[in-house]
Amino acid sequence: MTAKIIALTNQKGGCGKTTLAMNLAGSLAAKYKVLVIDGDPQGTATRWASNADENDEFPCAVVSLSGSERPHKEITKFVDVYDFIIVDCPPSVNNRFNDSILLVADLAIIPVVPSPADLYATVGIKDLIAEVSEIREDRGITEKLHTRLVLNMCQRGVSMSGEASEALAAFGITKCNAQIHLRTIYRQTILAGKTVINTKDEKAQSEIVRLTKEVIAIFN
Repeated sequence: MTAKIIALTNQKGGCGKTTLAMNLAGSLAAKYKVLVIDGDPQGTATRWASNADENDEFPCAVVSLSGSERPHKEITKFVDVYDFIIVDCPPSVNNRFNDSILLVADLAIIPVVPSPADLYATVGIKDLIAEVSEIREDRGITEKLHTRLVLNMCQRGVSMSGEASEALAAFGITKCNAQIHLRTIYRQTILAGKTVINTKDEKAQSEIVRLTKEVIAIFN
């Protein structure tokens, strides 16, 4: 099996890309061999994994390619070794890393905070995906680049405003049914070098497992 490449991407920082990337990877690792590619110069995913206890290591390998000018070429070294490769992309559509990874990605997951300002700020990544899809077609790449929005950092008891709902509907990218809520456990797992799958927080686990099942269904 050639690895399925999943890019977590958004031009806006602070939307929880790394949190979703690491937790999705940890969830998939229960059944599959998974690699995380850290493409963010801040190296959050790399530091996250290094926080793990040496007797309880992070469930996936993490490799930094943030300094690579052609990560779509570098990633070919791993596609025959892993089942899934999760890429934590840098928060900028102008960073060439995003262009490069989207050339070879099978799925682009766009985490967004459910507010009008955050949704409007995400338009750039939608345009980039459209541009890269045309380039893929010109290059004869027949595999489809699937795209999904994931509502992240949702707050309990807070409904999405009508303006945000309209912005989401106008975005034109399928939204995952799974929603990830703003929970303290997600921050705690970063310091512990774990994922919520390895905690006793059943609500957080349920959110990530639901997202994992949706991701797997895309490829099935």
